[in-house]
Amino acid sequence: MGQPSFEASNAIIYVTYGAFLILGTALAWRMRNQPKADFLAGNRTQSAFPLALNFIAAGEFPTAIVLT
Repeated sequence: MGQPSFEASNAIIYVTYGAFLILGTALAWRMRNQPKADFLAGNRTQSAFPLALNFIAAGEFPTAIVLT
C-alpha cells in the first residue's frame, strides 16, 4: 500500500485537529459550571516526588535525558 498524497495527508491532519478542537470545546462547555475545587481534587492524589520515583522505578522516563 502506497503513501497517501500530500493533500490527503494534510486533510487527515486538519480534520483530526478540527475534531479535537470541537471535542475539547464541547467538553469545556459541558463542564463550565463545575467548581474548580472538584476539577483540581483529582490532581492531588499523589505529590510530585513519589510520582517521580514511581516513574523512575517503572523505567518510564525518557532515555534521551539520561546522561551516559
